[in-house]
Amino acid sequence: MQCLALLAALFLSLSASQAVAEAREDNDKQAKLFAEKIQVAPNVYVEKQSQFVKWGDQPVPQGDYDPDGFDKTRIGTVTFSADLRVHIDTIDNKHSFPSYFQLVDAHSGAVLGKYSVPNTDHAVWYFAGNGSAYLNQEHSQLCGPRHTRKFQQKGKTLIEVAQPLVYVGTETYAETTTQLYETPNGGKVVATLAPETKVTVLGLAPGRTEFYGMALLVKTPFGLTGWHVVSPTDEGRLNVYQCN
Repeated sequence: MQCLALLAALFLSLSASQAVAEAREDNDKQAKLFAEKIQVAPNVYVEKQSQFVKWGDQPVPQGDYDPDGFDKTRIGTVTFSADLRVHIDTIDNKHSFPSYFQLVDAHSGAVLGKYSVPNTDHAVWYFAGNGSAYLNQEHSQLCGPRHTRKFQQKGKTLIEVAQPLVYVGTETYAETTTQLYETPNGGKVVATLAPETKVTVLGLAPGRTEFYGMALLVKTPFGLTGWHVVSPTDEGRLNVYQCN
């Protein structure tokens, strides 16, 4: 009986390790989404080389950012559209997270957008040159998975394009018995996952930035789908948001 128990534990451990390895492979693929475009700076891609000018030695105003806590750097200037050029700034948090990207109107100096990321080194931009830009980044509330955000020019401002579902597309597993619900707000239970069940997180309900209450659309090994709602209790936990 002890041998059977050890073999079962080993099998579950290997299953969990395989799920983690597959999740990392999926995330690596997402990080290379723009690899066919032209890379003009670390983690910055464009449609045409002529869109981008690297920033020189000119000092960059630090603004309200305390240099003891933040390191503000200007990567360069990119043509966002025919009538808009923007500076790309990184604001790296030296002690914690989040860090930020900041897009600044090169003509007026107005801040067009400030975008939170866990780490600027692990976020990737693509500027299409037609008034659209895409930011592929790790999710601040999940451990490893990436998602893509789209930003669109509207006049002299930038707006984030709303998505009905934020795509995640990563493998993980249930750490405890976990229920899946019919809606992002809960409701009827449509499936119950046993501990160590391997699942696919398809996406994230948009507009939910707080960890507790965050809702993930999950596909089970049988092909069923349901919503996992992150709870402040230990009832129902997925490894996708466990980094330790």
